[in-house]
Amino acid sequence: MRLGHMSERGMTELSKQGLLDGYKTGKLNFCEHCVFGKQCRVKFSMAVHMTNGTLDYIHSDLWGPSKVPSKGGGRYMLTFIDDFSRKVWIYILKYKNEVFV
Repeated sequence: MRLGHMSERGMTELSKQGLLDGYKTGKLNFCEHCVFGKQCRVKFSMAVHMTNGTLDYIHSDLWGPSKVPSKGGGRYMLTFIDDFSRKVWIYILKYKNEVFV
């Protein structure tokens, strides 16, 4: 009989009823897989900002350094995204400190 990952309380109850042959009642080891299986995903809350026009709300991100440089030698990528129009601007940078220039 295969039980999979049953709780310690459930195993003890089956043992008391004589349904488990050869099972010694005792403390079960910690099972990381059981803990991960019981976790639930928490949803992100909805965005609270409202945009009425272009350039009202801009998202930005700096990515890098890249292992392989671009043709011009850039290893970083700076992106801007307009929340209203979804227009994207991308700038390739050689150095991270060029963000402030």
